[in-house]
Amino acid sequence: MSQEASRTDQVTAQSPELITYFLGNGLEVVLSPERSSPTIGVGVFYRAGFRLEPEGRTGFAHLFEHLMFQGTHRVPKPHFGNLINSAGGLLNGFTRHDYTAYFEVLPASALEMACFLEGDRMRSLDINEETLHNQVDVVKEEVRVNVLNQPYGGFSWLWLSQYAYSTYPNCHNYYGEFADLEAATVEDARDFYRTWYGPGNATLVLVGDFGETEAREFVERHLGQVGAREEPPSPNLDEPFPNARREFHRQDQLAPTPQLAVGYPTAPFGHQDHLPLALAARILTDGRSSRLQRSLVQGRQLLLHVAGGPHYPIGDSMEFRGPALFTIEATPRPGVSTDAALAALDQELARFAEDGPTAEEVQRARRRQLSSYHASNDSRLGRLQALGVMAAIHRRPRLVDELPQLYLQVEPEDVRRAVRNWLALERSTVLHWEPGAKKVRS
Repeated sequence: MSQEASRTDQVTAQSPELITYFLGNGLEVVLSPERSSPTIGVGVFYRAGFRLEPEGRTGFAHLFEHLMFQGTHRVPKPHFGNLINSAGGLLNGFTRHDYTAYFEVLPASALEMACFLEGDRMRSLDINEETLHNQVDVVKEEVRVNVLNQPYGGFSWLWLSQYAYSTYPNCHNYYGEFADLEAATVEDARDFYRTWYGPGNATLVLVGDFGETEAREFVERHLGQVGAREEPPSPNLDEPFPNARREFHRQDQLAPTPQLAVGYPTAPFGHQDHLPLALAARILTDGRSSRLQRSLVQGRQLLLHVAGGPHYPIGDSMEFRGPALFTIEATPRPGVSTDAALAALDQELARFAEDGPTAEEVQRARRRQLSSYHASNDSRLGRLQALGVMAAIHRRPRLVDELPQLYLQVEPEDVRRAVRNWLALERSTVLHWEPGAKKVRS
């Protein structure tokens, strides 16, 4: 390693200010003041994700992402978004395995309004027959567009986990079975809201141009007055490890060519192999210089495309609390079977596990990882999401600013050990996604 490269890797920066505390109703608050621009990010992270929804309520976590934008008793549906947009802001929400997040990015002068709006929908969401059935229809149409009527619809994140796992929290249909969605009543929805959307099950994150005293005052005024609720039960997410490879085949009438997905149970958050596997993903699949790209796409020309990593393709290695998959997704070239593609992937991973990466590969992977980290952390939304995940899911918001130094401590032997421990053939689940016979109109 050159002296110049070594110096570059050792550059450090002072961590931004970070304040964390809890309100009397149980709401966790994370404040990250940063005055480079007169803007703020406001986010609420509820521990109410895909795999936390009860049996018989598949799709409820995602359904609630929609319902939370349907208005409250004090701020009817059109006004929530109009207030944010008219202030020059933007808003959205998204659902993941372990949480659902809602955020706004606005001018700094709109901080109190954002706190009021988030407190209001935490306290008094208006759930009625019209909004419920309307949003059930919206979600069903989203499923049709993104999965049922889409080639390869969700195959490596929605379908692979249903084959790889055996327990309900981890292997059910996260988008939701239509029968469950259609059977939902207003009381079912209100019960889900009362159970999972209380302040004790949430984390509020404020990022940007504000003073601590003012922010604390607005938060207490508008979110501290939301009544406390009993915290929801924590489902058992434990999953048995496979001891032999399992292979499955599905036909897709819309798919023009085969695809392949291979999932390996990956190291849990905080495990010594967690960060090394994130770098292993970079070394294997990230960019034209990555191992699988060089060997199987450019060299042997067996694949058209290969990608993957922990929790791929939804979220990243930090997104999960419980079991997760390290997934490799590949598209064979025409004339190459998924079996041949799988054999080639197995060979490359076995070679990687035996020899390990070079120092140069680890250095390049670290630089790519940290470049992505800094680019995201420098934006309001990126830092907001990182802090929200670390606080709400892992209870360690300060880890956001400690990650660069932790990545610098990962050595080539750590990556080799992690690959040998986790990306073993006998632990894998394989999904062969194959074109089906086309329907012919009679």
